[in-house]
Amino acid sequence: MYEIIFSKQAAKFVSKLADTYKNKIKDILLVLRKNPYGYPYKKIRGETNLYRIRVGKFRILYEIDKKNERIIIIKVDKRERIYE
Repeated sequence: MYEIIFSKQAAKFVSKLADTYKNKIKDILLVLRKNPYGYPYKKIRGETNLYRIRVGKFRILYEIDKKNERIIIIKVDKRERIYE
């Protein structure tokens, strides 16, 4: 089972979200812990281990560290600001 680690920015953004989005993100992360490729994701072009998942109008940007079995949530933000 993979360990999930949040960046400070991602944790802060998620803490401010409405409960419905928090619950949806929690459900997605539970699936990712068992299998990091088990939820519909897209690989970020030009990056080695960077992926994104769509949650309504928000995106979860994360990295998979297979060696240490960790998923690092880099950023959670609105679609128009996620790639800045």
